[in-house]
This record gives sequence, structure tokens and C-alpha cells, in this order.
Amino acid sequence: DCHVGPQPGWHSAFLKAIAPNYRRIVVPAITNLDIDTWTQQNDQVSVNKCYLTWDADFKWFRSKDDFMPVLSGGLLGISRQWWQETGGYDSQMENWGGENIDQSLRTWLCGGEILSVPQAEVAHMWRKPDDPRTQSNYHIDVLKTLQNRARAAKGWFGNFTFKLDDYPDMQYIRWHKLDTSEFDAVRERLGCRPFAWFLWRFRTIYENAGLVPENTFNIRHIKSGKCLTYLGPPGTHPQGQDKITLTSCGSDPSKPSMGRSHRDAQRWHRANQDDRGECCSGYRVWNTDQCLSIAGAVQTHICEVSGRMDQLLRLTTADEAAKGIAPGQLRHPRGMCLVIKNKAIVAERCKEASSPKVRPVWEITDEKVPREFELYQQAKLENPSLFVE
Repeated sequence: DCHVGPQPGWHSAFLKAIAPNYRRIVVPAITNLDIDTWTQQNDQVSVNKCYLTWDADFKWFRSKDDFMPVLSGGLLGISRQWWQETGGYDSQMENWGGENIDQSLRTWLCGGEILSVPQAEVAHMWRKPDDPRTQSNYHIDVLKTLQNRARAAKGWFGNFTFKLDDYPDMQYIRWHKLDTSEFDAVRERLGCRPFAWFLWRFRTIYENAGLVPENTFNIRHIKSGKCLTYLGPPGTHPQGQDKITLTSCGSDPSKPSMGRSHRDAQRWHRANQDDRGECCSGYRVWNTDQCLSIAGAVQTHICEVSGRMDQLLRLTTADEAAKGIAPGQLRHPRGMCLVIKNKAIVAERCKEASSPKVRPVWEITDEKVPREFELYQQAKLENPSLFVE
């Protein structure tokens, strides 16, 4: 990026980190740039780690691991030798957007690595809707960016490319017809690993945070017989949040005017790490970046894969009655439960097991094993020597 302010010593930290391994891409700590003084705002927490979603997009996250699945793309260091060996950028890429997905996957799958270098700080100017000075003075063709992402996914997802059909945007650009033979040549030349290895390498995300869910299911409101339904689009949500409601189980809640309606709007799965770093502490809408949240209104927000207080929800079980916890409640650790009140989904104080006439409110129904989980397990069984430390 050009709208940045590298901090003193950034290059020394880069060179020191990349020296032991020419196949290593290094990424600085990305901080906030004060555009009035062109200096770093020290009160900002830095970011630089991203993970890959099934729609070939990326999300920021935090972890204690020095290595990251995906780089954001704007700020990085790479050796000339590794750049040339991996073939650089996809020659059919148009404008920016999606190049980071390709570069991250070709690096990890073909013998490289991506390392966070917190000692190297680079302040970045973030776009702010209320400050016209931060707005871009050029046009990005969104369809070309989608095509870049689709090419990266088709080129590196292997037998997991079927996931692209879960996203209308990817279907619209006809990802099936894209010529990705260039990726095949790189894969053959460098002896690259299969995509399942990438999922395993970052199993703290894809297993422990539920991105490769063991099952998907409906969450049914017992009294009404209706299912918890997400009203947003599949994939990356443009606004980062949306509403939920109850609709008849098995119905299609989408509207033609929505354009990007989600055909699996009633399918949820467990997601986000718990306090032990294992799966799971919340509920995610399948094939989206959205998790059930009680931050203010009960709705969905972008999932925090490391776990976040507003997204800590679980369905209580019958064996918890001895602890005074009523079964069949969507319960938050602070004693709030999801209930239906005046036809709205709200959070209120949970009922205890000793309360009179207490009955389960929610239940899990229609459980199914997604194909991505089956393929992932199959890959580990067929080639166990690949999936070892």
C-alpha cells in the first residue's frame, strides 16, 4: 500500500525474520495512521493475521501463533527467489483483490510459510466513511475481484471447489469455466500439498473454531415448531451484521429482491473456540461469516473465531438439571437465555430448573454431516503421513 507510514526499524525486523528461510513471507504489525501528522497512533491495537473463508475471502483474527493462514495483501515482505519460484501473481488476475488468497495458498501448499513480525510496525490509513480524504480516487471492478478470488479457489481448493457453488456471487461469474491450468503447472513443478493439508495445518481455526463443522442443523423453537432463520446473504456480509427470526422449518425465507439470498438460512453449526481453545463456544450460520450474538439486540455479527463474550451461547442439556440449569435453553454464561417475546427473539434472565412448569424452549433437529467434513476426514485417513507435525 502507498497510504502507509513505516515506523523506524521496520526493515531491519523484516530482513532478520526472512533471513532463516527464503520461502518465508513476513507481515508487519499493521497499526493506525494519523493522516494529519502522518504518524502512528500509538493507542491502536495492531492487526495482521487473517484466515480463509469458504467463499475465498478473508477475515481478521487474533491468535498466539506466530504464523498466519492468510495475509491481508497490502503489506508484506517476500524474497525475490520465492516470488520467482512460486510464479508471482496469477497472470490472469485483474485489478487488486483476491491476490492475497492466491499468494497465501500457493505459499503454504507449496512449501513456504507466512510469519507475523510484530517488531516491524507499519501505520496504515484505513478508509473512514466520515472522512473524504481517506476515500479511494480510483474504481475497482467488483466482478474482477470476484473472479480473482474464484481463480485462487479453483486453482488451490482441489476437491473442495464444490463449496463455491454455495455462493451466488461465485456462480454468477461462472467459476467452473475459468482456466486455471497455470496453477496446475505451479503445483506440478513445486510438488504442492493438497488443500486438506492447509485445513489441518490451521486446525485451530478449521477444527477448533468450527470452519469445517462436524454437522449442521436446525435450531427449532419447540412451542411454535418454527426454526431459527438468518435473514442475511451467504458468504461475507457487506454490513457485518443482520437480523434473525422464526420461520417454518424447511421454508425458503429468501426474497427475490435480496439478490444474494441464502438457501441454507436455517442451517447452523457450532463455532468459535472456547476458553480452552477447543470447539466450540457459539453458533455460526453455515456458509456465512455470521454468528449468533446478544450484543444489544439478538441478531448476528461477524464471528470472532477466538471466542467473544457476546457470542458465547450453548444449548443446555437434561443432565444439567442437578446444577439448577433448565434444559433446552440457549444460554449465555451470564445467565441470559434466548426466548420469544411478542414475536421477537430476545435475551432475558434464564429460568432455573426448579422453576414451576419449566420446559425446554429450543432443540436441535435435522442434523446433517456436510460434505467438506467428510472429504477432510477422508483425506486424513488416506494419507496419514501427510498430516503429522
